[in-house]
Amino acid sequence: MTQRQRVSRSYFVLIAVALSGVSCSQADVENKPLPMTEPALEMDRAVTVYATLPASQIRPVLDAYTAETGKSVKLVAEQTDDSTADLFLVSNLTELWKYAESDTFRPTYSATIESNIPPALRDSEFRWTTLATRKRFIVYNTTLVNAADLSDVDDYFALGHEKWRGKLCMSSSEVPGNRTLVAFLIAQSNLREAEITVRNWRANFATGVFVDDASLLHAIADGQCAIGVANSNVLTAFGSANADAAIAPHFFADPGKTIVDASGGGVARHAKSPEGAVLLLEWLTSNSPNALYAALGNEFPGNVVSPVSRSIEKWRNAMVDPVPLSQLGFLHEDAVLLMERARYP
Repeated sequence: MTQRQRVSRSYFVLIAVALSGVSCSQADVENKPLPMTEPALEMDRAVTVYATLPASQIRPVLDAYTAETGKSVKLVAEQTDDSTADLFLVSNLTELWKYAESDTFRPTYSATIESNIPPALRDSEFRWTTLATRKRFIVYNTTLVNAADLSDVDDYFALGHEKWRGKLCMSSSEVPGNRTLVAFLIAQSNLREAEITVRNWRANFATGVFVDDASLLHAIADGQCAIGVANSNVLTAFGSANADAAIAPHFFADPGKTIVDASGGGVARHAKSPEGAVLLLEWLTSNSPNALYAALGNEFPGNVVSPVSRSIEKWRNAMVDPVPLSQLGFLHEDAVLLMERARYP
């Protein structure tokens, strides 16, 4: 078997492992994509990808691209310098919007991307596209909270009700998902109602805010608080590592009231290999590659026909938020100012 054949076989094994819900780190090392070293498989110039996501989440996907196409990719993970980037891959809507508004991305008009990714998950000015999504769930301690307690929790506004006084935990205002959540509150109501809700959340805090969602989930499972909000991908990872934890997600009767955050990408405005960057981004939105990208992050594919990892398939409904993500991005500045006024730490 040639090296190219071994790499191609490893690519399909990796997809199968990722979609099974098994951590890719558990796969046999022999089944991981291998680096491409044959000169015939090298491009004149490798596409340089800057990613704010962990290399462990991105590298296997880019190796799969090389395995399938023979085109080289240079990954610079968890970096902020953009001087040599051709393509950016970022972990949340806050970052996508920040890069777009700072003119880091160039508009990319692609029929392939438009065909693969729904309009609500793409920038209205064609600067970026979603690659994977995650939901921001209300989560609760199953020992401290019962079904009757949750009967009137039909949206995020309900967490401001006085019944949750001293029982609510939230992560910091610096957590990107919370900024998108507050932008969603503004879109669903108005600035005044959204600010009243955030102030009521703060009045209900059982503890100080947590640095991230993972710390929040540990606090809920330990009974420090009864209820909170966390990303579905973080909840999935937490559940895999803590199978007996007394914690569960709460689902709204109307799934459209659940906020969707996104990871995604955009072609650098000053890319030295823009054509290669567009080809890679298009490939990432296609069926199996998009499934692999999403599964490695415990996320849902942006391509709605891509298969979903078994561990989160049951949560796939209402994948496309009724509020276009570009609209939520536009509201991020208002969300940050609102949280400052409401003294949300």
